[in-house]
Amino acid sequence: MKPGSEFNYGSLSTLIQELIDFEQELEENRHSLDFDLGLIMERGRGIRYMSTPPDVIPFARAGVDGLQYGFLTDFGAIADPAQAPVVCVSPMHWNGVWLVARNLHEFLSIVYTDNSPLTHYYEHTDAYLHDLARRQAPVYDERRQMVRELFRTRFGIHPIEDMVRYIKDLRMTRRRSIAVQTLNGLGIVPLSSEQRAHTPFSLPDMLLWDQDSRRIQEFFLNASVESRLAFVRDAQTKHLFTDSLLRAFVTSQLRAMGLSEAADHLDESYYTVVMES
Repeated sequence: MKPGSEFNYGSLSTLIQELIDFEQELEENRHSLDFDLGLIMERGRGIRYMSTPPDVIPFARAGVDGLQYGFLTDFGAIADPAQAPVVCVSPMHWNGVWLVARNLHEFLSIVYTDNSPLTHYYEHTDAYLHDLARRQAPVYDERRQMVRELFRTRFGIHPIEDMVRYIKDLRMTRRRSIAVQTLNGLGIVPLSSEQRAHTPFSLPDMLLWDQDSRRIQEFFLNASVESRLAFVRDAQTKHLFTDSLLRAFVTSQLRAMGLSEAADHLDESYYTVVMES
Protein backbone atom coordinates (compact mmCIF):
# COMPACT_ATOMS: atom_id res chain seq x y z
CA MET A 1 0.00 0.00 0.00
CA LYS A 2 1.56 3.28 -1.08
CA PRO A 3 1.27 6.58 0.82
CA GLY A 4 -1.88 8.42 -0.13
CA SER A 5 -4.08 5.34 -0.62
CA GLU A 6 -7.17 4.95 1.53
CA PHE A 7 -7.80 2.54 4.38
CA ASN A 8 -10.75 0.19 4.22
CA TYR A 9 -12.80 0.61 7.40
CA GLY A 10 -15.02 -2.35 6.52
CA SER A 11 -18.49 -2.28 8.10
CA LEU A 12 -17.46 0.86 10.01
CA SER A 13 -17.09 2.93 6.83
CA THR A 14 -20.57 4.40 7.18
CA LEU A 15 -20.08 5.33 10.85
CA ILE A 16 -16.66 6.86 10.15
CA GLN A 17 -18.20 8.95 7.35
CA GLU A 18 -21.05 10.00 9.67
CA LEU A 19 -18.49 11.19 12.23
CA ILE A 20 -16.68 13.17 9.53
CA ASP A 21 -19.99 14.66 8.35
CA PHE A 22 -20.89 15.59 11.93
CA GLU A 23 -17.52 17.27 12.36
CA GLN A 24 -18.04 19.28 9.18
CA GLU A 25 -21.56 20.30 10.25
CA LEU A 26 -20.20 21.58 13.55
CA GLU A 27 -17.52 23.60 11.77
CA GLU A 28 -20.07 25.13 9.43
CA ASN A 29 -21.93 26.37 12.53
CA ARG A 30 -18.75 27.62 14.21
CA HIS A 31 -18.53 24.70 16.62
CA SER A 32 -15.81 22.10 16.88
CA LEU A 33 -15.57 18.38 17.55
CA ASP A 34 -11.92 19.02 18.39
CA PHE A 35 -12.43 21.85 20.89
CA ASP A 36 -15.55 20.47 22.52
CA LEU A 37 -14.75 16.76 22.61
CA GLY A 38 -11.05 16.44 21.79
CA LEU A 39 -11.53 14.46 18.59
CA ILE A 40 -10.36 15.16 15.04
CA MET A 41 -11.39 12.70 12.36
CA GLU A 42 -8.90 11.71 9.67
CA ARG A 43 -10.29 12.97 6.37
CA GLY A 44 -8.34 10.83 3.98
CA ARG A 45 -5.19 9.03 4.98
CA GLY A 46 -3.61 9.79 8.34
CA ILE A 47 0.13 9.77 8.88
CA ARG A 48 1.91 6.83 10.46
CA TYR A 49 4.55 7.43 13.14
CA MET A 50 7.55 5.25 13.86
CA SER A 51 5.51 4.12 16.89
CA THR A 52 2.33 3.29 14.90
CA PRO A 53 2.09 -0.53 14.98
CA PRO A 54 1.91 -2.05 11.47
CA ASP A 55 -1.37 -3.76 12.40
CA VAL A 56 -3.09 -0.49 13.42
CA ILE A 57 -5.44 1.46 11.12
CA PRO A 58 -5.55 5.15 12.16
CA PHE A 59 -8.93 6.89 12.02
CA ALA A 60 -8.70 10.00 14.25
CA ARG A 61 -6.43 12.31 16.23
CA ALA A 62 -6.62 13.93 19.64
CA GLY A 63 -5.28 17.30 18.51
CA VAL A 64 -2.56 17.34 21.20
CA ASP A 65 0.96 15.88 21.37
CA GLY A 66 0.53 14.12 18.03
CA LEU A 67 -1.79 11.51 19.56
CA GLN A 68 -3.70 9.36 17.08
CA TYR A 69 -6.35 6.67 17.46
CA GLY A 70 -6.52 3.49 15.45
CA PHE A 71 -8.01 0.03 15.14
CA LEU A 72 -5.79 -2.84 16.28
CA THR A 73 -6.31 -5.67 13.78
CA ASP A 74 -3.86 -8.09 15.45
CA PHE A 75 -1.97 -8.84 12.25
CA GLY A 76 -5.06 -9.91 10.36
CA ALA A 77 -6.72 -11.89 13.14
CA ILE A 78 -9.51 -9.25 13.06
CA ALA A 79 -10.73 -8.77 9.50
CA ASP A 80 -13.41 -6.16 10.27
CA PRO A 81 -12.41 -3.03 12.24
CA ALA A 82 -15.88 -3.10 13.86
CA GLN A 83 -14.56 -5.99 15.97
CA ALA A 84 -11.18 -4.39 16.63
CA PRO A 85 -9.96 -2.79 19.86
CA VAL A 86 -9.00 0.88 19.68
CA VAL A 87 -5.52 2.04 20.67
CA CYS A 88 -3.92 5.42 21.23
CA VAL A 89 -0.59 5.93 19.46
CA SER A 90 1.74 8.48 21.03
CA PRO A 91 4.99 9.54 19.33
CA MET A 92 6.11 11.03 22.67
CA HIS A 93 5.29 8.20 25.11
CA TRP A 94 7.96 5.68 26.10
CA ASN A 95 6.13 2.64 24.72
CA GLY A 96 4.31 4.48 21.94
CA VAL A 97 0.89 2.83 22.19
CA TRP A 98 -1.78 1.69 24.64
CA LEU A 99 -5.21 0.07 24.53
CA VAL A 100 -8.13 2.46 25.16
CA ALA A 101 -11.41 0.76 24.16
CA ARG A 102 -12.92 -2.58 23.14
CA ASN A 103 -14.35 -1.14 19.93
CA LEU A 104 -15.30 2.11 18.22
CA HIS A 105 -18.70 2.43 19.89
CA GLU A 106 -17.16 2.19 23.37
CA PHE A 107 -14.41 4.56 22.27
CA LEU A 108 -17.06 7.17 21.46
CA SER A 109 -18.60 6.60 24.90
CA ILE A 110 -15.23 7.36 26.49
CA VAL A 111 -14.85 10.49 24.35
CA TYR A 112 -18.19 11.66 25.75
CA THR A 113 -17.68 10.51 29.37
CA ASP A 114 -14.05 11.43 30.10
CA ASN A 115 -11.39 11.43 27.42
CA SER A 116 -8.40 11.54 29.78
CA PRO A 117 -7.81 7.73 29.53
CA LEU A 118 -7.53 8.31 25.79
CA THR A 119 -4.85 11.00 26.04
CA HIS A 120 -2.98 9.73 29.12
CA TYR A 121 -1.53 6.32 29.85
CA TYR A 122 -2.38 5.37 33.44
CA GLU A 123 -0.11 2.51 34.43
CA HIS A 124 -2.45 1.73 37.33
CA THR A 125 -6.05 2.75 37.88
CA ASP A 126 -4.98 4.45 41.13
CA ALA A 127 -3.13 6.94 38.93
CA TYR A 128 -6.37 7.66 37.10
CA LEU A 129 -8.23 8.17 40.39
CA HIS A 130 -5.45 10.47 41.64
CA ASP A 131 -5.67 12.51 38.44
CA LEU A 132 -9.45 12.66 38.73
CA ALA A 133 -9.26 13.92 42.33
CA ARG A 134 -6.82 16.69 41.35
CA ARG A 135 -8.98 18.14 38.60
CA GLN A 136 -10.99 21.26 39.15
CA ALA A 137 -14.70 21.07 38.46
CA PRO A 138 -15.29 22.19 34.84
CA VAL A 139 -16.87 25.56 34.31
CA TYR A 140 -20.29 25.11 32.74
CA ASP A 141 -20.25 26.11 29.09
CA GLU A 142 -23.65 26.12 27.42
CA ARG A 143 -22.26 25.97 23.92
CA ARG A 144 -19.94 23.06 24.69
CA GLN A 145 -22.71 21.21 26.50
CA MET A 146 -24.93 21.62 23.45
CA VAL A 147 -22.26 20.04 21.22
CA ARG A 148 -21.81 17.17 23.67
CA GLU A 149 -25.53 16.46 23.71
CA LEU A 150 -25.71 16.61 19.92
CA PHE A 151 -22.89 14.07 19.84
CA ARG A 152 -24.62 11.82 22.39
CA THR A 153 -27.97 11.76 20.61
CA ARG A 154 -26.55 11.59 17.06
CA PHE A 155 -24.47 8.48 17.80
CA GLY A 156 -26.50 6.82 20.54
CA ILE A 157 -23.79 7.30 23.16
CA HIS A 158 -24.09 5.54 26.51
CA PRO A 159 -21.79 7.12 29.14
CA ILE A 160 -19.30 4.84 30.91
CA GLU A 161 -20.68 4.54 34.43
CA ASP A 162 -17.49 3.23 36.10
CA MET A 163 -14.33 4.22 34.24
CA VAL A 164 -12.02 2.46 36.69
CA ARG A 165 -13.88 -0.82 36.23
CA TYR A 166 -13.87 -0.30 32.46
CA ILE A 167 -10.09 0.21 32.35
CA LYS A 168 -9.47 -2.83 34.57
CA ASP A 169 -11.76 -5.09 32.55
CA LEU A 170 -10.30 -3.88 29.25
CA ARG A 171 -6.75 -4.69 30.30
CA MET A 172 -7.64 -7.99 31.93
CA THR A 173 -9.51 -9.16 28.83
CA ARG A 174 -6.52 -8.26 26.66
CA ARG A 175 -4.05 -10.08 28.91
CA ARG A 176 -6.18 -13.21 28.75
CA SER A 177 -6.44 -13.07 24.97
CA ILE A 178 -2.73 -12.89 24.12
CA ALA A 179 -0.34 -15.78 23.63
CA VAL A 180 2.86 -13.75 23.89
CA GLN A 181 3.58 -10.63 25.93
CA THR A 182 5.43 -7.66 24.40
CA LEU A 183 7.21 -4.61 25.77
CA ASN A 184 4.39 -2.22 24.82
CA GLY A 185 1.73 -4.33 26.54
CA LEU A 186 -0.30 -5.12 23.41
CA GLY A 187 1.05 -8.63 23.09
CA ILE A 188 0.39 -11.07 20.27
CA VAL A 189 -2.83 -13.06 20.07
CA PRO A 190 -2.73 -16.73 18.94
CA LEU A 191 -2.45 -16.71 15.15
CA SER A 192 -1.42 -20.21 14.12
CA SER A 193 -2.08 -23.84 14.90
CA GLU A 194 1.61 -24.43 15.52
CA GLN A 195 2.51 -26.17 18.75
CA ARG A 196 5.92 -24.52 19.01
CA ALA A 197 6.56 -22.80 22.33
CA HIS A 198 7.27 -19.08 22.41
CA THR A 199 10.93 -18.30 21.85
CA PRO A 200 11.82 -14.89 23.25
CA PHE A 201 14.45 -12.84 21.44
CA SER A 202 16.53 -10.62 23.68
CA LEU A 203 16.64 -7.30 21.86
CA PRO A 204 19.39 -4.86 22.84
CA ASP A 205 18.78 -1.11 22.93
CA MET A 206 21.15 -0.87 20.00
CA LEU A 207 21.23 -3.40 17.19
CA LEU A 208 23.71 -3.58 14.33
CA TRP A 209 22.51 -5.60 11.34
CA ASP A 210 26.10 -6.41 10.31
CA GLN A 211 26.73 -8.05 13.68
CA ASP A 212 23.32 -9.51 14.52
CA SER A 213 21.91 -10.51 11.13
CA ARG A 214 22.74 -14.21 11.38
CA ARG A 215 21.14 -14.53 14.81
CA ILE A 216 18.00 -12.69 13.65
CA GLN A 217 17.73 -14.76 10.46
CA GLU A 218 18.02 -18.00 12.43
CA PHE A 219 15.37 -16.78 14.82
CA PHE A 220 12.89 -16.01 12.03
CA LEU A 221 13.65 -19.39 10.46
CA ASN A 222 12.89 -21.37 13.63
CA ALA A 223 10.56 -19.32 15.86
CA SER A 224 6.76 -19.51 15.92
CA VAL A 225 4.59 -16.97 14.12
CA GLU A 226 3.69 -15.37 17.45
CA SER A 227 7.35 -15.14 18.51
CA ARG A 228 8.33 -13.51 15.23
CA LEU A 229 5.56 -10.93 15.54
CA ALA A 230 6.55 -10.26 19.16
CA PHE A 231 10.02 -9.46 17.77
CA VAL A 232 8.39 -6.94 15.42
CA ARG A 233 6.47 -5.24 18.25
CA ASP A 234 9.51 -5.10 20.54
CA ALA A 235 11.90 -3.91 17.84
CA GLN A 236 9.48 -1.11 17.01
CA THR A 237 9.14 -0.15 20.70
CA LYS A 238 12.93 0.10 20.90
CA HIS A 239 13.02 2.17 17.65
CA LEU A 240 15.33 -0.38 16.00
CA PHE A 241 13.69 -0.10 12.59
CA THR A 242 15.61 3.08 11.88
CA ASP A 243 18.16 0.52 10.68
CA SER A 244 16.99 0.21 7.07
CA LEU A 245 18.62 -3.21 6.60
CA LEU A 246 16.80 -4.66 9.61
CA ARG A 247 13.54 -3.09 8.42
CA ALA A 248 14.01 -4.49 4.92
CA PHE A 249 14.58 -7.99 6.32
CA VAL A 250 11.56 -7.82 8.63
CA THR A 251 9.21 -6.47 5.96
CA SER A 252 10.32 -9.28 3.64
CA GLN A 253 9.54 -11.78 6.41
CA LEU A 254 6.12 -10.25 7.01
CA ARG A 255 5.33 -10.61 3.32
CA ALA A 256 6.49 -14.23 3.38
CA MET A 257 4.07 -14.77 6.29
CA GLY A 258 1.20 -13.41 4.20
CA LEU A 259 1.19 -10.06 6.00
CA SER A 260 1.94 -7.75 3.08
CA GLU A 261 -0.29 -4.97 4.40
CA ALA A 262 1.58 -4.94 7.73
CA ALA A 263 4.86 -4.86 5.82
CA ASP A 264 3.66 -1.87 3.78
CA HIS A 265 2.49 -0.10 6.93
CA LEU A 266 5.85 -0.63 8.63
CA ASP A 267 7.66 0.85 5.65
CA GLU A 268 5.17 3.71 5.49
CA SER A 269 6.02 4.75 9.04
CA TYR A 270 9.47 5.59 7.72
CA TYR A 271 8.34 7.24 4.48
CA THR A 272 6.99 10.00 6.74
CA VAL A 273 10.35 10.35 8.45
CA VAL A 274 12.17 10.64 5.12
CA MET A 275 9.65 13.08 3.66
CA GLU A 276 9.76 15.34 6.74
CA SER A 277 13.54 15.34 7.15
